[in-house]
Amino acid sequence: MADSESAASPGSRLRLRFAGVVMLGVLGLAALWRTFGSTWVLAAVAPGAYLAAYAWTNRSANHPPGDERPESRLGPANAITLFRGWLASVLAGALAAAPPHPWIPVALFAGAVGLDAVDGAVARRTRETVLGARLDGATDALAVLVGAAVAVALGALPAWYLLAGGVWYAYAGSLWRRRRTGAPVYELPPSRIRPFVGTAQFAVVTLALVPNGVGEGSPLTAFAALALAALLASFARDWAAATGRLGREDPPIAAGRSRD
Repeated sequence: MADSESAASPGSRLRLRFAGVVMLGVLGLAALWRTFGSTWVLAAVAPGAYLAAYAWTNRSANHPPGDERPESRLGPANAITLFRGWLASVLAGALAAAPPHPWIPVALFAGAVGLDAVDGAVARRTRETVLGARLDGATDALAVLVGAAVAVALGALPAWYLLAGGVWYAYAGSLWRRRRTGAPVYELPPSRIRPFVGTAQFAVVTLALVPNGVGEGSPLTAFAALALAALLASFARDWAAATGRLGREDPPIAAGRSRD
């Protein structure tokens, strides 16, 4: 009985910590109510709830790669990643209401993606977890999706660039379905190009959100087209690798590696 209680203890503490993080996020949104207005804050609830639900359903992956023992602490790297997601969620409010200052959307997006390098560095110095890798990928995808949607709504990017925000969800959904049906999923091979492709999307959206910047029909549109083409090609290659279509000799794994 004592062993059983001890084994359950880390999971219980982790649930409490998750609840505390969610409460901090809610209080943070409530603190913005007067400055940003109710419409903005309410629009931020949906993406924030999505990210919280994603983290909650993946909490059993809060362990280092190769070690199935769950840890009770979220750790500083995961805390930074969740804060990035909170910033991206707040940015979604710009889809429903005008910002109180024109530089607020670009500041929120820059914070959400700029801290990407920080949470990775912190994770390498402290502890890397499977949950952290999953959260990092989901947060990057949310930031690009929301940032692209805001830029399109402002007329700074063409509507087709929304594909950059949706391709991760198509990729992740396809691999999830394969795992559900028992089809093999393989570890992604390392890639030196993948981080640069992701950074290109961050640059496109950041430039598009800059007030009084170049708009649709400008060189930014050409840059966005090249960045999107590279992103789609990268995801297509990774999907082929993760599904074994490129030819694999290594055994399949239970879950695909996060794109980083």
